Amino acid sequence: MSSSPRADDAPGPSIAASPSTAARSVWRARPEAAADIPAVRRINLTAFETAAEADLVDALRRDRSAWLPGLSYVADAPDGTPAAHALLTRCHVDDVPAVALAPCAVLPAHQKSGAGSAVIRALLDAARAAGERTALVLGHPPYYPRFGFAPAASRFGILPPHPWPDEAFLALSLDGSPPPRGTVRYATPFGID
Repeated sequence: MSSSPRADDAPGPSIAASPSTAARSVWRARPEAAADIPAVRRINLTAFETAAEADLVDALRRDRSAWLPGLSYVADAPDGTPAAHALLTRCHVDDVPAVALAPCAVLPAHQKSGAGSAVIRALLDAARAAGERTALVLGHPPYYPRFGFAPAASRFGILPPHPWPDEAFLALSLDGSPPPRGTVRYATPFGID
């Protein structure tokens, strides 16, 4: 399960950090609209080496038990076209609902520009506003702590469904309460038993 941008981008607010990016643009992150679905697929196809993540998004979109309306976000490039995408879907820690952050992708031309950070921050804020309590991610250890994620197993007692490195399997309390303890169950499209 790959879940993070292929390349790091700058931490901080949604201001682009690379001078090579269009005039230090402000990234506008927003909920995905129906018209964005082809762009979301294109972002995932170009950000990753295979179609697996793009196919995963399509499969999650069809899974009524996994898809959470309003928790698929894009960040628009200065010209208004989606340049980054991040998705939260339903998972469970034992029987307690949580959300899984995956995949997250940025068009190669906009990587390291703040687009990924902007879309993830906006998406996590939307999850908080929706009353979600815990977010989980399997991703690059240097990238996700900037959003508040910490090792899920050693810090919170949240166990992965398979032996994953503690530094890569991360959790975040969205409401400040202690996350639930137990083993994570992902939605069927992830293919993790």
